[in-house]
Amino acid sequence: MRALLIFAVILSALAVSNQSFAQVKKVSYQEVKVAVPEAVQVDAALENMRKAFVDAVAKKDAEALAALVGPTFVWLSQNSPSDQFDMGRDAVHNFKVAFGFRDYGQDNDGPVPEGPYWDKLAAFAADGKYSQDVGNLICGPIMGSVQDDESLEKAKTKIGDKDALDWYFTLAETVATAAPGSGATVGKVGTVALPILSSHPKGAQNTAITHLEVLLPSGKSGWIPSEAARSFVNDSLCYARTAKGEWKIAAFDQAD
Repeated sequence: MRALLIFAVILSALAVSNQSFAQVKKVSYQEVKVAVPEAVQVDAALENMRKAFVDAVAKKDAEALAALVGPTFVWLSQNSPSDQFDMGRDAVHNFKVAFGFRDYGQDNDGPVPEGPYWDKLAAFAADGKYSQDVGNLICGPIMGSVQDDESLEKAKTKIGDKDALDWYFTLAETVATAAPGSGATVGKVGTVALPILSSHPKGAQNTAITHLEVLLPSGKSGWIPSEAARSFVNDSLCYARTAKGEWKIAAFDQAD
């Protein structure tokens, strides 16, 4: 899925650290189970909105995208209003500042470093799976949480990870192979947390990562598709029904 490939690009600079890898022992550790909220059932109206979202992003149609923004759109940072969220301005203005169409304090669209953030919007549009949030909000991507923090700490100690590695989680049963996308099956995991040892392709700046090397609970390392793994920390986009029953983009919450 394109969404998770884009999230995996963010991972690349951290995951390929040879220094971090050198500290890791390839030994077995207790499986670290992850709780994932149940995905909400997507109705026809929501799916139609998502298709319009995908289409607007693919065409880089800012006007069509703005039409999908709800009248009460809020911009959050870790569940609190962002410092740049201007409650005195309309929803579309705040959305455009949040996604790099216009600079903070400006009235018109204009130059923003690396903006507009079409890749980030494409990731949200492509995901298509949401979990229930507060009230009538539904949000994606679906987040996971470690069921037992002690089990994670024990696993880190066992393999010698001194908080140098990124741990991602798998959303469903996933097969790990000896090489990226090929080779013998090394193992299978369910919805668990796994340390990331490396990525493929290696050393490619601004290139989508296709596979991740993980250390399995068995102590063996193997490769899984990047779309099978997800970070515990992600930005999220939320949607809500308007009074007319239309689904609109209602909130953007930045992880940091």
